[in-house]
Amino acid sequence: MSDRPVVGKANRTGDARAEFYANTGVHIGDVTVNVTPESVVRFAHIGIPLHTKPRWAEFPHRPDFLGCEFTETCERLFSLTKLIHGSDLFFDLVLLNMGDSPTVISKVGIWIEEVQQLIYLYGYPEASRIRPATDEYTITMPDIRRKYQVGLMDHMAPDRVDVRVMHELADPLYLPPKGLYRYILHLKSYQKNIPNHAQLRLTAEVNGQEVCSPKLHVFTR
Repeated sequence: MSDRPVVGKANRTGDARAEFYANTGVHIGDVTVNVTPESVVRFAHIGIPLHTKPRWAEFPHRPDFLGCEFTETCERLFSLTKLIHGSDLFFDLVLLNMGDSPTVISKVGIWIEEVQQLIYLYGYPEASRIRPATDEYTITMPDIRRKYQVGLMDHMAPDRVDVRVMHELADPLYLPPKGLYRYILHLKSYQKNIPNHAQLRLTAEVNGQEVCSPKLHVFTR
């Protein structure tokens, strides 16, 4: 078997009991889903979809410039390029099954770990092509601003929230060994409901277990 990723080979199982099958090794059609001791599915790509640029972009993560006070640093920073009230957040994501056994993806979502609100005075190798995402999943963000009673011009010290929001797939996806699955995650009402600094991870449920991305910093100005 080639070590190269199998592009576009995520297939819908069409069976709501896929999670059960994934843990028993029974047949789904002409394939057998085996138990995986621990997840080998990873977020191989995290980016901003072209249709949301130039509103959103990735920047070098500079806590000294941002003034954020989170206890742990993030690996990457995604930000609005200018303050746009009510802007939604979109991620272009690729899940990669790095193992030798097939897996079943049943949910996708995010894990909001910590939030903060700050006041600003503004003025500051050759790749193989992966086919465009054909699936988009929408999650309406919880109203964390209202919970903390924080407005656009209020200050809020960092606080741990640990909120997970998941979207359950109507038809779980079968991901073969070395297989890729590309999708868009639409976080509706993100800027409206989340303080202007947040640490979060992208998540997926694979074979009944949670898979998480590295910690990301999202800044909405």
